[in-house]
Amino acid sequence: MKVLQFLKNGCPSLGLVTEGGVVDVGANPGMPQTMLELCRRGDFSCLQGLTGPLVPEEDLVYAPAVTGMEKILCVGLNYRAHALECGLTLPEQPTIFSKFPNALAAHDQDVTLPQAEQLDYEAELVLIMGPNGHIFAATCGNDLSIREWQTATTQWLCGKTYDGFGPLGPYAVDWADLPAEGAAIQCRVNGQLRQDSHTSDLIFSPQEIVDYLMPRIPLKAGDVIFTGTPSGVMMGWPEDKKQWLRSGDVVEVTIEGIGTLRNRLV
Repeated sequence: MKVLQFLKNGCPSLGLVTEGGVVDVGANPGMPQTMLELCRRGDFSCLQGLTGPLVPEEDLVYAPAVTGMEKILCVGLNYRAHALECGLTLPEQPTIFSKFPNALAAHDQDVTLPQAEQLDYEAELVLIMGPNGHIFAATCGNDLSIREWQTATTQWLCGKTYDGFGPLGPYAVDWADLPAEGAAIQCRVNGQLRQDSHTSDLIFSPQEIVDYLMPRIPLKAGDVIFTGTPSGVMMGWPEDKKQWLRSGDVVEVTIEGIGTLRNRLV
């Protein structure tokens, strides 16, 4: 199953994506109103059989794929080729950092850039948790990064959680519906392919990440985990070829079986 969040009366509301259009789930009595409520139920089956009311997707204003979560966690250097392009040895355990909710942005939302020079993209598979450490769904994410702030100290936080620097969406897909062998993942900037990889290159698999985190940072329903980015980020390009992001650029993250997340930078 595939769901999304859209703005209804200014608030995130749950929609079920069907061939006929997007079902306004919250308009049905007893149904979850948001993705967070669905995560807490931990079961997509409650949405089966819903056929209306329908809202044309082209008329929607998207919200981030999930909102209201307690934690936004991220894994650094989790693709083999990415660690190598940065000249780093493969980590022996996951490198964990965080973003804050101010970083959330929706599909098709403009992202305002700060006064900085080294602005980078990071296409990522993002896990959405259900109850009791269960991976419930997945979505597309872009771990937008400000490299000169990230690398100024040993702590990455300041370079990772600027307003709008964590787009999520457009869809969240039932984890059980995604192929066990993983999925292709790509990033394009103004239509130019920058990242082209597969989640099989992950150093730590989604389940290994969850198993590592649960004893250390207990995960709640609705929490999200950015699982890392593949090779091709601007940070890994030769100095004389770097093309940092600029106002006007359009960044697209595509993950097989989920969809394409698009944001314009302003």
